[in-house]
Amino acid sequence: MNENKAITYSLLAHIRNNGTLMKGPVDVFVPLIKRTLNQINNKGILKGESILEIQNEANQMYSIDFPIPVLKIILNQIANEVNIEGELNFTINKDNSFILKAFYFEDFEDKIQESKRDAENLEKIFIDFCKLKNIEVSNKTSIFDFIDKNKISISKYLSNHQVSNGLDYTIEAQFVEFFKKVPKVFDAVRRIYLGSIISSFLEYKTEDFKQDVELLFDTNFIISLIDLNTPESTHTCKKLIEVGKNLGFKLTILADTIEETKSLIKKKAENFTNTFLTRKINPEDLYNACERRNLSSSDLERIIDNLDDIVKSFDISIYSFTERLKKSAKDSLEYEKFKQIRGNHFSAIHDTIALLYVKEKRTKKIREFEKVNCWFVNNSSSHDSEDFKNFEKNNYEYQKETIRVDELLNILWLSNPRLNTNLENEDLIDIGLSSIVAHTLNDSLPKASIIRELDENIQKYRADVITDKDILNISSRISNRQIKNINEFNKLANTNSDEFQKKLKEESLIQEKEEKERIEKFDKLYERFEKEVNNLDKAKSNIKAKQFNLNEKEIQIENEKKQLAIDSDLNKDKIASLSKELEIEKKEKNDILNKLSAKNRDNFIAQEIKNWRRKSWNQLIFCTILIICGFIYLFYLSDWKIDNFEKTLNNYKSNIVITSLIALFGFVLNFFVLRNIRDKYYNHSNIKAFKELIEIPDELK
Repeated sequence: MNENKAITYSLLAHIRNNGTLMKGPVDVFVPLIKRTLNQINNKGILKGESILEIQNEANQMYSIDFPIPVLKIILNQIANEVNIEGELNFTINKDNSFILKAFYFEDFEDKIQESKRDAENLEKIFIDFCKLKNIEVSNKTSIFDFIDKNKISISKYLSNHQVSNGLDYTIEAQFVEFFKKVPKVFDAVRRIYLGSIISSFLEYKTEDFKQDVELLFDTNFIISLIDLNTPESTHTCKKLIEVGKNLGFKLTILADTIEETKSLIKKKAENFTNTFLTRKINPEDLYNACERRNLSSSDLERIIDNLDDIVKSFDISIYSFTERLKKSAKDSLEYEKFKQIRGNHFSAIHDTIALLYVKEKRTKKIREFEKVNCWFVNNSSSHDSEDFKNFEKNNYEYQKETIRVDELLNILWLSNPRLNTNLENEDLIDIGLSSIVAHTLNDSLPKASIIRELDENIQKYRADVITDKDILNISSRISNRQIKNINEFNKLANTNSDEFQKKLKEESLIQEKEEKERIEKFDKLYERFEKEVNNLDKAKSNIKAKQFNLNEKEIQIENEKKQLAIDSDLNKDKIASLSKELEIEKKEKNDILNKLSAKNRDNFIAQEIKNWRRKSWNQLIFCTILIICGFIYLFYLSDWKIDNFEKTLNNYKSNIVITSLIALFGFVLNFFVLRNIRDKYYNHSNIKAFKELIEIPDELK
């Protein structure tokens, strides 16, 4: 996506958020076409042989395609608005030629310039973010392509075709995720995203939308609905339930899906204490929801026992008569393909009968989205795997049986203007952006089975060599795609456990080294900042001297002015000249004072940040002293002998209270002290928040 389209999207969001301008689905585009007509008029063009000329000008101005049928509706609407009191300012003839006598429209020029600045700033910030991650930027507008990704994904449902939108947007997803807590940056992302969805109006007919629709929910949807996924996923699924009820949709789940959900939760409960790596790599892992909600394996067992009632509490019907579908599924091509994709019979047969259920409800293949009466709704990217896409081979000529919950919500928002009371712009944006970020980051991860195998191997062979910190370092490298061939590690674990430990330790040390290098970069940056402060102090003295001279000159000019006024009215011209000079000098003085105040304020903030960071370093020094004192005490008890020291240490290791205290101390050191230091150097949103909380003295404001 080019920058021009991003500006258009931001402008569309602005128009859409102004409710007074929105009465119908195409009204949001009317101001854009008015600007186009104004541009044509400014070029001296007063008539044209075809509205294709208007379309070409609009496409060039906004970098989005206006279909001729939609453009005619907009142009006729504009003509009815501007042709008043019998004066024809704009006319569309039956042969699609047009006459443009006079047209003026510049209502959104300031907003366009603001949108342009936002887009340019977003590009610059994205480039800086990539440099921080040591990634070379080949396309600075790829952040816009990523934001446009959700529109591309729903185009296969609206216009029966799939458009490629790149292969890997991991760094772009990390950028959006990182700046979620920085309003000035994230608001620009939100506006562009909303505009991209609004632009889908151009390719979607809403008048024939079918209200008699049944939604069949998949396992991952239920897992999210009962809050065993991320909070964002839970919000998305609950929002679809709310919207579906308001639209009168029938909500259904197969009894087999209930059983598959129970089986999934049961496996997680059984391995509750045997996994560590997976939950650190995948934020959507069920164990992370357990940690967030403080759930134990017993709590998961209770959820299994009550799952039927929980599902029914959302007014979801459970369909139990699936034996006939199972018999048909076992002989189907879909089942054979699902066996290859899912890896086991139970999951393959479940997905197959779900597709057969939807096909039976539809009775025939359907081309238009608005005529579909049944969907299989999921909340993951698993149904969009490349294997399954290749298996279908329909090029989206007909509607698929499956749809993601966020895609469905986007299209429902487009097709039902009355949904604004239930699905606000803010909800739509948060749901969509959270979805594309989560799916992009998850797609970049290795398969869950490979990560699970690595986790099992680590737990099996870690011994005393691989620490929890090492595992955290390894999970960071996998999440950041710095370790790609995990299968090699798993193979090595099966053939040579010692070498496996060695390789893991090496990767952990590499991660630690990279972290230290980042700290060193910030230290160098800080040293350079201190030098700049010293230079500012010197400049401050020069400014004060210049300020004194200016004050003296101001007094002199003021005295001369008074004397001239007394002497004669003939000196009016000279007085005016001196007054002008005085104003210039005053302005120069104010500029110098403002600069001086700004420099003093910057110095004050820098010192506050330095003091803020020093507190964390003091904590680290204190912890280090405690560790040294501990070792000295042990040597003292061991009569300062190495042999006795080892015995004394083992004696203390057997003491569970002391061991627990040491573990607690290590936890505080790693997760509070060291993490606090890292956040104060690397977490820009944290640093920015601290800066905003600094109380600036009145003399520096």
